[in-house]
Amino acid sequence: MKSKIGILVLFLFAGFSMSSQELLTLDEAISTTLGRNYDIKIARLDTVVSQNNATWGNAGLLPNVYVDGSYSYSENNTDIEIAAFEPGGAASNINVDAAETTRENASINLEYTLFDGLGGYHRLELLRSVNEATVLQTRFLVENTVLNTVFLYLNVATQQANLTISEEQLAISSEQLRRAKSQQSFGAANQTQVLQAEVNVKNDSVSLRQNKLRYQIAKTDLNVFMGRDPKLDFSVLETVEFYPMVAKEKLEQKVLENNARIQIAYSGLEIAESELSVNKANRYPKLFLNGGYSYFNEENEAGLLQATQLDGWNVGVGLRLNVFDGGRVNRSIQNAKIALEQNQIQNDKVKLEVLRDFENSHTEYLQSLEDLRIERSNQVTFEQNFERSQIDFDNGQISNTQLRDAQLDLSAAKLRIVTATYKVKQFEAQLLQLTGAMLSTN
Repeated sequence: MKSKIGILVLFLFAGFSMSSQELLTLDEAISTTLGRNYDIKIARLDTVVSQNNATWGNAGLLPNVYVDGSYSYSENNTDIEIAAFEPGGAASNINVDAAETTRENASINLEYTLFDGLGGYHRLELLRSVNEATVLQTRFLVENTVLNTVFLYLNVATQQANLTISEEQLAISSEQLRRAKSQQSFGAANQTQVLQAEVNVKNDSVSLRQNKLRYQIAKTDLNVFMGRDPKLDFSVLETVEFYPMVAKEKLEQKVLENNARIQIAYSGLEIAESELSVNKANRYPKLFLNGGYSYFNEENEAGLLQATQLDGWNVGVGLRLNVFDGGRVNRSIQNAKIALEQNQIQNDKVKLEVLRDFENSHTEYLQSLEDLRIERSNQVTFEQNFERSQIDFDNGQISNTQLRDAQLDLSAAKLRIVTATYKVKQFEAQLLQLTGAMLSTN
């Protein structure tokens, strides 16, 4: 699996409400976040390290070649008495002041393991499994980062739409106040109606200020999450398109095949199996080959041998068998078996939890789609009711309070549609993450 991860945005926003502000798309928000997120940068470096470790040499499958060399010089006053080789003979003496001695030594050696119970191959599989797990963990981190970016983006979109609704509501209330004052001047409205209209304007003004604050906070949160200046101003797209989902059975199959958590748990199981094989290999004897070339030269002004030089090749085969180590190998094998069993349990647990999350998300996704359908149909009724109420109010058939209720009902209906729309997108994003379809590798 390549470490370079590219973004496949399967939930694209449509509709372009241009404004004087920067128009930030979801794709741009995700790209900015992934490019600046520190946790992702660290995780990608961990992936590089694990890839560097998963090599034949690091597993001990390649020979070790090393070179030794030394040089020494000494100067000594030497007094040597040499025993006579014949009975009754006289001993001889060697006396040299400031006798120089030089030694030169160099060698190149090779050692290669011929057999170790296939421990080297199991270590290589272990390193590769660790690398795969690291890549999967990085992918899972990226997926969560994308999901959080989607949620924060949708929160900005929600607050932006809510702000628009508040502005529309204040505009309507202000127009009602103007008309009430105008009617009062002609005697068609009393002071109570004017005061009620003023109260509505003040309440809508307070609501507008509160929604502006929520909108600003939502944008600040998204800016910080993207690693940008919190004060940067922008707007987002409010109209969305929904990704067409396939049948539930196919989605569930994709979850079992592609879900990052399930794959991480399975890679943990592979790591445990490789660790058990590595520990079992320690029971076998180790057969190794060694050989090399050496050179030695010594010059001694005071000695029987004033010059010595040796050079040549050497080769040999060695066998090492662990006869007794206090039960260390047996204990490591037992612990590796326990770890394997634990990983099997963890694998089953994760699979069950992911399927639970899929069931809940899919159910909530379908429910949110139905809620959106109902709210859309209800909005028509509330719009007609508000329009009729305005006419009845102008004709004096209903009170200012009744008109206000119709106005609030329409605003609440619009807000419920916004909330329902973005809930669908949230559950859609969760399903895409669970099925492994949120990201693609290049």
